[in-house]
Amino acid sequence: MASVFDKSGLTLAPKEVEAISKFIVEQVFESPELMRMHGVQTGVLMKEQIILASQFGKSGLKADGTCTRKASGAVSTLTQKYWDPAGIEDTLVHCNAELTTLFKAYFNSITRYREVYEIEGSELAELLVQLSEVAIKDTINRAVWFGDTAVTASGAAAAGLVSAANVKFYDYFDGLWKQIFAGVTATTIKRVTIAQNASAVTKAAQIDWSVTSAIDDVLAPMYAAADPRLRASKEAKFYLSGEIYADYIQELQGKGVYTSMDPLTGGIQTPYYNGKEVVNMDTIWDLDARQDFEKNSTDHLYYLPNRAVLTMPANIPVGTLNKDQLTEIEQWYEKKDRTNNFAYGFSLDSKVLEEYLIIVAY
Repeated sequence: MASVFDKSGLTLAPKEVEAISKFIVEQVFESPELMRMHGVQTGVLMKEQIILASQFGKSGLKADGTCTRKASGAVSTLTQKYWDPAGIEDTLVHCNAELTTLFKAYFNSITRYREVYEIEGSELAELLVQLSEVAIKDTINRAVWFGDTAVTASGAAAAGLVSAANVKFYDYFDGLWKQIFAGVTATTIKRVTIAQNASAVTKAAQIDWSVTSAIDDVLAPMYAAADPRLRASKEAKFYLSGEIYADYIQELQGKGVYTSMDPLTGGIQTPYYNGKEVVNMDTIWDLDARQDFEKNSTDHLYYLPNRAVLTMPANIPVGTLNKDQLTEIEQWYEKKDRTNNFAYGFSLDSKVLEEYLIIVAY
C-alpha cells in the first residue's frame, strides 16, 4: 500500500499546518493554453487519414479571341499523413491510513471512523484533484513536443535520456520535435543553426546569451528564411525557449522598443516580432528537455537547450478522440483495499502538417 504524498520532508509536530487550504502546491507556472499553441482536432481515430492539398501551380492563359477554351493543366497535388493517437493513462493511488494522525491538516477535521481511510469530498481530495490536473497538463505538453517511440538512454556519443527509467514517460508516439528533426534531415524543413548549442563546453555557456543576440542570431534569420506564405500569415507565432525569449525582451527594453508589446490581455503582456506573437516556451520545453535529456553520456551537456519554432498553431495540431478526455479525472474509493484512486486517460497525437509552413532554429 502507498500514499501519493511523500511526507518525509515534513516535521509532524504539535503545531504543523492544520488546514489543507493552507497548503502551497509547488509552483507550476501557467503555460499558454493548448488552443493558443495548437490547433486541436477532436474525433480523431486510429490511422485516420489527413489529406493535404497543395496550391495550384501557375494558371491563367492569354485568350486568343476564339471559342476554344484554354486550359493550363494546373493541378493540386494531394499528399497524406495519418493520425495515430496513443492511449495515455495513469492512476494515482492514495492510502490515507499511511498519513499518521499527527497530520492535523486532515485528521483534525474527521468525525467518523471511515474518514480515516475514505477522503471523498474533503479538502484533501480536492488537493489531489488539483495536483492531478497539473499532472495531466504536463503530460500532454511533454507528449506533444517530446514524444519519441524510439527514445533511449544517451550513449557515449549519442543524445538521449539521462535515465533509461524515463523512457515510459516519452515513448507514446513521435511528437513534434521528432518530426521536426526528421524534416530537417530530409531538407523539407528549414533550419537556422544556433552555434552555442553544439560549441559550448559547459551547461552555463550553452544558455549564456550575454554575447549572443536573440534578434540578430535567431528571430531575424528565421523570419528572413521563412516561406513568404508563412511570413504573410496573421496566425504565425514564434515559439522560443526560455533564454532566447528573455534575451529578446531584454533587447527590446535596451533599445526602448516598448511599442512592440501589446497592452495587457488577461494579465499577460504579449511581445511581437514583425507582427508575429512571441511565445515563451520555458515551462513547456525547458523543464523536460534540460532535466531528462543530455547531449551524450560523456560530457553530460544539455541537448539542444536553445530552440525556436516559427509556424501557425493550425500547422502543429493536436489530435484526440474527445477534448473532454484531456480534463476528466476519475475518482473512487476502493473499500476492499481502502484506497482513494484518482485516474485519467486520453488518446493523443500531434502532427507537423505542411513542412514549408514551419521553420526552426536549434
